[in-house]
Order: sequence, then C-alpha cells, then structure tokens
Amino acid sequence: MTHYDKIREGLIKGKEPRTLEVLIESFKTMFNLSEKEINKELEAMIEAQEIVLDEGVVFVIDNIHYAIGTFKAVRDTFGFVENEAVSIYVGSADFKDALDSDTVLVEIKSAEKQYGIIRKTLQRNRTVLLGTMKQKGKRIFFVPYDNKISKLVDYDANGHNLEANQRVIGDITAIDDRIHVKISSVLGQADEPGMDVRSVLFVYGIDVPFDDEVIEAAKAVPESIDQNETKGRMDHRDQFVITIDGEDAKDLDDAIYMETLANGYRLYVHIADVAHYVPEGSAIAISAYNRSSSVYMVDRVVPMLPKVLSNGICSLHPNVDRLTMTTQIDIGFNGEILDYNIYESVIHSKRRMSYQEVNSGQDLGSVQPMIDLMMECARRLKYKREQAGSIGFDSDESKFVIDNDGKVLDIYRRQTGEAEEMIEMFMVTANEVVAQQARYAFIPVLYRVHEHPSKEKMQDLSHTLRILGYVMKGNLEEIHPKTLQKALEYFEGKPEMPVVSKLMLRSMSKAKYSEEPLGHFGLALEDYTHFTSPIRRYPDLLLHQRLKKYLVHQDRRHEAKDEQFTIEAGKHASSKERSILEAERQVEKIKKAQFMEDKVGEVYMGYISGVSNFGIFVELPNTVEGLVHVRNLKDDFYQYDATAQKMIGERTKKTYAIGQKVKVKLMSVDMLEHVVNFEFIEPRVRKGRRKPNERRRKKSKSIS
Repeated sequence: MTHYDKIREGLIKGKEPRTLEVLIESFKTMFNLSEKEINKELEAMIEAQEIVLDEGVVFVIDNIHYAIGTFKAVRDTFGFVENEAVSIYVGSADFKDALDSDTVLVEIKSAEKQYGIIRKTLQRNRTVLLGTMKQKGKRIFFVPYDNKISKLVDYDANGHNLEANQRVIGDITAIDDRIHVKISSVLGQADEPGMDVRSVLFVYGIDVPFDDEVIEAAKAVPESIDQNETKGRMDHRDQFVITIDGEDAKDLDDAIYMETLANGYRLYVHIADVAHYVPEGSAIAISAYNRSSSVYMVDRVVPMLPKVLSNGICSLHPNVDRLTMTTQIDIGFNGEILDYNIYESVIHSKRRMSYQEVNSGQDLGSVQPMIDLMMECARRLKYKREQAGSIGFDSDESKFVIDNDGKVLDIYRRQTGEAEEMIEMFMVTANEVVAQQARYAFIPVLYRVHEHPSKEKMQDLSHTLRILGYVMKGNLEEIHPKTLQKALEYFEGKPEMPVVSKLMLRSMSKAKYSEEPLGHFGLALEDYTHFTSPIRRYPDLLLHQRLKKYLVHQDRRHEAKDEQFTIEAGKHASSKERSILEAERQVEKIKKAQFMEDKVGEVYMGYISGVSNFGIFVELPNTVEGLVHVRNLKDDFYQYDATAQKMIGERTKKTYAIGQKVKVKLMSVDMLEHVVNFEFIEPRVRKGRRKPNERRRKKSKSIS
C-alpha cells in the first residue's frame, strides 16, 4: 500500500474534520512518516479534490458528510450544490458568500434528505456581471440581470456616462456583503431588439464572435475540394446520395443512400469529414472544444464552427463533391445488423430534400423507390429496437414563428413524421456500429452514455403512475427499459400522455459523455456514441479525429495522452451541454412570456402538468406553461397532497391532479421572472327552474 493510500484510509476512518496539525502528528506515529512526506501526499489529495484544507482544518470529500460541487442558485431563496454523485439543497441563509456557478465545499447535514450548508467558496467561476442601470430618484443603481444574484452591487462607472435602462457589463473586483464591479462596457438599451437573447448568451458564457486566430484559420480553408484529396478514399460519387433535413437547415452533415441485398438492405450513412479540415490541436479545434456545440436559440444559431466550414466546405450540399466518413451497414429483414464497415470517402449529393417533402406523400419522382426502400428498412429497425425496449418519448419541443426583430408571432408543438423517424433510426444505427468499432479497437473516444435510473426515482414514478391508473411491474432497482416502454404504450392517445412522458423523462438519469462504454438505457443499447454531427457537436468531431488517427492511419503513439484528454473532454462536454440546455430553455421562457404578454384576459384549454405546494402548473397545446397560484384558488382552502400529487379542497373535496384537462384565463405575465399566471375558469352550473308552488312554500315557511 502506498503512502497516499495509507493516509487516505486514515482520513476516511476519522468521523469528524480534524486540524492539519493534529493529523500530521497522528500520521507520523501511525505510519512512521516524516512531516514532509505527509504534506506531499496531502497536497496531492487537495489537487485531486479528495480533501479540502480550510483555516487549518482538513475536510474529507466523501459525498456523504462533505462534497465539492457547483452551486446552482434557483432563486434568491434556495439553490443546489451539484456534482456527478449528489445534488444538495441549500437555503438562502446558508449560501455564505457563494454566487451562482461557484465551486464550493458543502457540508451535508442529511444525506437522506439531501440538504446542507455551504462552508467555503473554493473557486469563483464568475468574473463579470451583467446588469441593467435602474433609476430611483436622482440615483442610478446597478441591478444584476441574473435574478439568482441576491447581493446588492456597488459599481465604479469607470468613465462611462451611465443612464437608466442601459444594459452593462461589470468586471467583479471584490465580493463581501456586496458585489463590487467596475463597468467595462455598455451593450445598449435593455429593451432594444435582440438584447434579451444576447443577455442570456452572456450570462451562460456562450461565445458569439470567433477569436481573430480562428477567423484567420478559417480564411485558409478552401471553398471546394482538391481532386488530390480524394486519392485513397472510396469513391461514392456515382451513388444517388440524398440529404433529408429541415427546410431551413444550412449545415448538412449527413447524407444517405440505400440498395437491396439478397438477405436485407445495405445502408450508407455519409457524414461530413470535418476532421479533414479541423485537425487536433488546431486553432479551430481548440475553439470547437471550448464552445462544445452549436447553440440553437429561438431567433439565431451560434455555430460551433465558422460558417465557411459549417455552411460551406463541410456541408453536404447537392451537386458538389464533398469529403466524408462513411458507415456502410448491412441490415437483415428482421432489423438486425449483419455487418458494417467504416472508411474515408468522397460523395456527390444528387438531391437535397426536406422532411416536409418526404412526409407529404406526393410522388418524389426517380428517388421514390429508394425512399420506399428506406422507409421499409427504418420500420424494421424501429420494430427491432422496440422489441429490445427502446423508449420513445413524445416530443415536447416548441416551434417558434418569429419576425426580423426577434418578435414571436406564433408558437406550436413541433410535429415529427415518418421521415424524421427514418433519419433518426439510421443515425442511431450508425452511432451504434461506430461505438462498437471504437470499443473493439480500443480507440480512446467519448461514448454517449445513459445510465440506469435510480431506485428512488423509479419508486416516485411508479407511485405517480399508480395514481394515474397504471401499475408498473418488475424490480424497480434493476428496471428494464421495456417496463417504461409498456407504461408509455398504456397512456398512448390518452390525455395524460404528455404529462407521463415528461414525468418519465425527469425520472431518468441525465445522458452524458464518458470515456467508458457504459451503455444507453433509453435506447436499450450496449454501445453508443455520437458520430453523425461533427459540424455542431465537439464529441462527434473528436471521434472523427480519433477514427482517422487510429483506424485509418493506425497511429497509437500518443494513446496514454489521448486517453487522459478524452476524460477531460467528457467532463467538459457534459458540463457545457447542461449549461447550453439551460440557456436555450431560458430564452424559450423569455420568448413565451413575451408572446403571452398582450393576451391577458384570453381563455385557453390546457392540462395540469405539475402540482406543488404553491400552485398548479398548466400547459397549453402550444407548449406555453403557466402557474395557477394557490392564492388564486378562491373557492376553497386547498391542501397539497405531495404523495398523490394533488390539490384537494378542504370543504368541497374538489381535486386538481396532473393530467387533468382544465380551462384557464390568462391573468398576468411577470416579465421580470418570465412567469405566466393563470386562473381556473370553472364551468357554469345551470340551475333548473323551481315550480311556482315550491317558491310559495319556501316563502311561507320563511315568514312563519
């Protein structure tokens, strides 16, 4: 056993934090080590975040008593400290001096109830603050744009002529009972078009302009391929290759072709060879790593790669030669994968098609026979996956119709047809076979993993589904995806389906990137990775770079270094993905609130999507979700039943439960919190007319 392991074991045995001085004296005697040797090992443990030294006291990080994590403030009243193992609730009184996004040491007061207090801020992850200048009387104040920042802000104008309603950036110079900032720039008026989205991008650290070095590197990228670049590649320019994407897509990174086999189908999935233009270590590759993925906001796209690549030489436009990485996959009539091959290639796409065009049912001309063949193959693949237990969730994506100023004209739920399902089936299949190849060949890549949900989450889901009339069967500790698939099938076509689909998604573990092939629970696959979108996702680009290096060129000289980088890249990509998703949701929330702002007083039908102790959430068919606050339930005093997820009237026994269809009236829209407030509209009860003699009898009775 090494000195490190001995000291680590000695630390874990200690139940309470101890001073550094006491520990050193104890370990000197216990392990016959010098103070220098002990300090060396302790410093390594601090570096590995296995312990934290604070004011001479050593805290052991075990995720039971103490943990290191990222502080996520939900609002100024509470937040969570999260890492991959735990999510600890922290009340505002225990924030200490931590700001949202800081790395902190949290003391876990109850591992069972998962709440604790922040002991120390270990790293400030926020160096600047976005704010709006507000006027009160003759004074102008700096108000943080992020409403999760509850501290007051003192500012140094730094020579800027500040006025009310300006959106500004302040560099954080100090934090005590207040945040001190120096104004570095004025972005413009807070209410000018596009400022709302720009502000969210800034808060979540999403880069918009590319660095000068990246722009210069992009200028050197050719506009068309040199024929010398096609040497040594499989030439598929004679294939009738097609692309199928959304109508407004500009970065076309996948193309397909299919032909028949005696025992099934041969599918070609051609993916843009981005790694040919973006090698490891280049300025564009480093930028792609930092950005991690393209960001799709309501009114704009922030690309991972400069447009000269994403919309130009890498995009698989029709009628031009393009370099690709191809997966040739043989598929049997039962949807099973018979064989596959992965290699560099060159294609010449013959036709660009849209999902809408393929779904229309109209005659597609000469390409129709191949589309029919593809649809047939995709149905067999889908059946095979469903038999294995792949879970198909209803889409809850919103589609926004916007004008040139970013104003939302309409919102509706995004519909998917058979064309979208077909492409999804083909891309999942390509991702699966590439993951298998990477695992078999011991290539250090990032796998897309989705671990089994926790027993506790499954127990909560099972309880809620039982309330809705469905009993989940089987072992909840080792649940099979087929069990959840059956639950979705039970609610198919029922009013509760959208709620059940959403509840089930929330009960799942979060998908992430890992250097280990841990499998994908939701897809019921042992091997899975992201290969098909190297234009817009860094893990895909890294995978392409590694396939070329290890598979094509057989170069394993830097394997240990590559393995270490893959571990770091997985953590970075997973963290960045969560941040980008939060930013995209925040923009959607803002745009939905703006869309509903001028509709106060209008009446809608919706369904109850959630119940909490402070109110009832109602989702409209257009995906806008609003709150009926308990203070607006005026016909009775309602008790919140957390176990049954219901609100029950104390006197009337009237019940509001998830999945219930309701009529609501839009009462107000809080544009600061971007919350839509509803009120229930109760159906009128028609009272029958009483007979004249009944009225007389009642009257005479009251007189007597």
